[in-house]
Amino acid sequence: MRRVVLALLALAAGLPAAAQGVRKTADEFNRMSRSDTSLVVLRGVVTRPRANDQRGVFYLQDETGEAYIYGLEDGRPGMNQSFVQMGIAPGDTLTVAGRRTVYNGTTIEMAGGHLLRKADGPRHAEILESMKAPDKYPTFKGQDANAFSSWVTARLKYPQDAKDARIEGTVLVKFVIGTNGGVQEVEVEKGVFPSLDAEAVRVIKSSPKWKPGIKDGKPVRVTYHHPVIFVLPN
Repeated sequence: MRRVVLALLALAAGLPAAAQGVRKTADEFNRMSRSDTSLVVLRGVVTRPRANDQRGVFYLQDETGEAYIYGLEDGRPGMNQSFVQMGIAPGDTLTVAGRRTVYNGTTIEMAGGHLLRKADGPRHAEILESMKAPDKYPTFKGQDANAFSSWVTARLKYPQDAKDARIEGTVLVKFVIGTNGGVQEVEVEKGVFPSLDAEAVRVIKSSPKWKPGIKDGKPVRVTYHHPVIFVLPN
């Protein structure tokens, strides 16, 4: 619900104001004060889009680092397209506008931003074709990826060194559901702390097999970008 409210507030801001936002680098955006609600313009290359998400969840990378974008609307004059219709692929260069928010006390993001400009990357068409959704997504124990998230959370063991240091955060893990349903190619995309990163990978690697995704009647590989949240008990 909170994310929906943030997105609606961003839309209410309107494009004319967005075009007058303060230009910042990804690093400057991530270091902004929590009380700073100014409109920000970022420019960078699309990396690490969340698989199968139609809202537009990805990272925008420039020479200083990456900014996390959660939800993107088409703010270009005369355009009214969904994220999928915009045809954005990794490697494309975007200029976006929005406000810095912090989700769940740990994740810095731009929620409900607007696309101002877009330039296709050198392999845009090829990558976009490879990103087409399967006819049927993989299922975990007969359910969707939300069931897997609950399964992972129930099996996490908070590392003692992270507890002692009072370290919390969200580890972003990338993995592939192979054509045989096995969890493959597990790797940390955005880490928090070595022992937390390792624990997230350990649990995801221990997953039982899924039912694989299907495209044109055949099993296909499907990539997931899965957030594993570590929060210390009160």
